[in-house]
Amino acid sequence: MNIEKFCEKFGFGKVRKITKITGGLMHRMFKVECEKGVYCIKVLNKEVMTRKEAYDNFIVSESVSNLAKKNGIPVSSALNIEGNYLTKFEDLYYMVFDFVEGKTLTDDEITVEHCRKIGNVLAHLHSLDYKEIGLKPNIVLYKRLYDWESYRDNPNFNKMSYKNLYLKNCKKYNSILKRANERFNLSNKNQTLCHLDMDPKNVMWYQNNPIVIDWECASVANPERELLEDALCWSGFLSNQFKEEKFIAMFQEYFKYRNSDDVDWYNVICGNLVGRLEWLKYNLERSLGIVSNDKEEMVLAEKEVEKTIDEINRYLYLIGEMDDSITKLIRKETENYDDVVQQIVENNENLKGKSFQHLTSGFTNTIYSSDHCIIRICTDLKNEERFKKEINFYKENKDNNGIVKLYFSDTTKNIVPYCYEILEKIDGKTLYEVWYQANDEEKRNIIMQIINILRPFHSKKVQEYDFKTTIKEELRSLIKECNLSDPIFESLLELCDIYFKENKFGFIHGDLHFDNFILDGENLYLLDFERCMTAPIDYDFKIFSMYDKKPYLWASGETDMLTVEEDYKDVMPMLLDNYKELAEIPYIKERLSCYSIIELLNNYKNTKNEERLQEVYEIIKNEGLTKQKQKIIQKSYKN
Repeated sequence: MNIEKFCEKFGFGKVRKITKITGGLMHRMFKVECEKGVYCIKVLNKEVMTRKEAYDNFIVSESVSNLAKKNGIPVSSALNIEGNYLTKFEDLYYMVFDFVEGKTLTDDEITVEHCRKIGNVLAHLHSLDYKEIGLKPNIVLYKRLYDWESYRDNPNFNKMSYKNLYLKNCKKYNSILKRANERFNLSNKNQTLCHLDMDPKNVMWYQNNPIVIDWECASVANPERELLEDALCWSGFLSNQFKEEKFIAMFQEYFKYRNSDDVDWYNVICGNLVGRLEWLKYNLERSLGIVSNDKEEMVLAEKEVEKTIDEINRYLYLIGEMDDSITKLIRKETENYDDVVQQIVENNENLKGKSFQHLTSGFTNTIYSSDHCIIRICTDLKNEERFKKEINFYKENKDNNGIVKLYFSDTTKNIVPYCYEILEKIDGKTLYEVWYQANDEEKRNIIMQIINILRPFHSKKVQEYDFKTTIKEELRSLIKECNLSDPIFESLLELCDIYFKENKFGFIHGDLHFDNFILDGENLYLLDFERCMTAPIDYDFKIFSMYDKKPYLWASGETDMLTVEEDYKDVMPMLLDNYKELAEIPYIKERLSCYSIIELLNNYKNTKNEERLQEVYEIIKNEGLTKQKQKIIQKSYKN
């Protein structure tokens, strides 16, 4: 690198002073004072510029910045040198900009007003027509997964400061990345011009107005993802100083100019993890000397790996909060049930005069909190029969200490035009929030509490029925709806005659998953009995039977991306080891596999996701459901 010779050759005059500018994780920036002016010179990363597409990307980025400048967006564009924005000198590429008076802001200096101004810039940038400069949509589909554990074999790995931190986290990355890929692809339909790196280091402030610099990443991309990422950057997330008011301010300003009614923000938020995991992978390979032997780069990348692992972990915890914040901003006016709750409260001796708070509106029920109680209102009339079934269950099982107490219920509609119930309020966390952090002893204690809650109503004497036919009809219907013609499914149906011939009936919850359990620190409680029914007791574990494959399918938005298969692989084995009545059911493992197949086929029917169908075949293969096995089992059964 020889900036003095570069400046002399291309007419900037003799260099008087060179000052390295902080910022830039890949390229090097310098303030260069020359005879003819003061410039900002970027020396491009040599390894990056060996990539075939890199040069063209820089040309595109400067076309974008010039279009933005033409439309009144405050930008700093590269100077044209002999017809090029990029100039090769000796073995390096250079870009030259007029030096911008002003300063970048630290997180402590950034205010809500700064965030609003960035939101305004983004909204106007995203409104530009990319066709004007000859660009086309850039819809990218991600499916890539990586062998994260293989980096341990690199000879430099044991020297890395991030070694223990990485080993603690790497096993979960493909589980997270797989879901992030799916949600990235679902949320990638909108396309606009984007800067793609408008964090605080790339915005200069002069007289409290922004000037956007460093357009090297600019292209056609998804605007919602850029808005989200920039809101995180400007609200202090990167330095672990996240301020919700700054985060919200950027969205508020942006939404004044651009509509996002058709955007699934949860998919955007989860899909945004793709970039962070790709950045982690890239810096792992930089730090380990896989993509570069430059010592300075390796040291920089080593620090970036540690920083990125921390960011990913904090991001996972923030997903629910971000989704709630954005949803509140864009939510349409919904029917308000405050007057209904007011009447319920005033007509209840224990609640009269108490304040109340709206918690959530689900698909079928509206939920409020008041004092030590939860008020659940069945606002979907089509759900009334299930709602009444739940009330009856609470009444019949009031002596079970693991079930929340029903204080009052009313299905007469005399007070309000809805059925409602007033339940005990449990202050605690769902099992999804605690399970992945629990040690082996704590997990076993939780499993024993689950069994102790279930056993009393599982052991009730109930009216039996032909469950074998019920299961076969459900499977047969799914096979038909999914257009599956493989003869293996006929074998499966025939094996059901054996697997489901004997059944241990009881009363079951019908929707057992970790989001319906609340742990108050010591004691566990089971909620939501709207799907309770009479059935074989093992049918209550149809969701748990999937926990080694897809535990996150039943998690809430707050815990979805924190839930990975590795942490849940022992749930069903622990239940079988400790619940004797369950383990003694003939063909219990095969029955649970059939339930998993039903769950996966239902998902495939609704989503057409081929991975679900592949997982069905894997279960069948692992069970060895071949005609030969069928004959052996049938012969053994007859004998």
